[in-house]
Amino acid sequence: MMTSVPMELVCDTSVANAYKSAPQRARVVSEGWFAQNSYCLACDADRLYRTPSNTAATDFTCNGCGQRYELKTFLKRPGRSLVDGAYLSLLGRIQAGTAPTLCLLERSDCWRIRSLTAIHSSFLTPWVIEQRRPLSQVARRAGWVGCNIRLDRIPPDGEINVIGAGVACPKAEVRNKFQRFLPLASLPVGQRGWTTLTLSVIRKLGRPQFSLGDLYLREEEFSAFYPSNRHVRAKIRQQLQNLRDLGMLSFEGRGEYRLSV
Repeated sequence: MMTSVPMELVCDTSVANAYKSAPQRARVVSEGWFAQNSYCLACDADRLYRTPSNTAATDFTCNGCGQRYELKTFLKRPGRSLVDGAYLSLLGRIQAGTAPTLCLLERSDCWRIRSLTAIHSSFLTPWVIEQRRPLSQVARRAGWVGCNIRLDRIPPDGEINVIGAGVACPKAEVRNKFQRFLPLASLPVGQRGWTTLTLSVIRKLGRPQFSLGDLYLREEEFSAFYPSNRHVRAKIRQQLQNLRDLGMLSFEGRGEYRLSV
C-alpha cells in the first residue's frame, strides 16, 4: 500500500465467491483485505506479504525487517481472552523470540471494518498465555492442549490502534507507538515478562505519579505470576530502571516516579 492511497474500510467479499464454508469465506475475505491495506508497523515498508499456507502462527511478514503478523477476525472483538492454538507451540515461539504481532480485525455483518488493533509481539510473554485443559480422550485430537491469550493482562501500551471506530489512524502515529517498544524484544523473555507485568500494574494505579511503595503494596500480584521468586522487590526496582530506559517513566527522587505518556 502506497502512503498516498487511503486505507479501504470495506472488504471485497467477491474474492470468496468460490468458497461455501462460512469460516473459509471469512478467512479469504479478511486476508484479502489485509493484503491490500496493511503495512509494516516496525519499519517503513508499505506492504506485507502472505506466508505459505499452513505457516504456524504467521499469516503475513515484512520482507524489509522480518516482523511477523497473525490476523484474527471477529464480529465482536474479545475483551478478556483470545482463543489461540497449541499451548506449547506458542510458548516455544515466545521463548525463541519469533512470536507474531497479533492483528485483531473487528468487522460488521456487511464487512465494514470497525477496528484493527495490533497486539505488539514484545508484549506476548509467558504470563499472558493461559493453558487450556487437554481435549478429552473421545475427541478427534485427544490430549491436545490449546491456550488462551489473556488480553486483560496486556497493558494498554501493548495495544496499538490501526483503525479505531471505523477511522484509520495516521500511519506515522501508529508506527511511532509500535516502534517505541521494539527495544523490549532485545530483553530475555523472562525479563520482558517482568517488565510488561510491572507496566501493567503501574497502569492499574490510574494516576501518572506513583511511588515505589505503591508497587511494594502490590507485591502479591507479582508473586502470583512468579511464585518461585524470592526477591520480588528487587525485581520491581530493576523493572522501573528498564521502563525508565525505555522512556516510559522518569525518576522524580525520593522513591517517586512519573509516567511519561
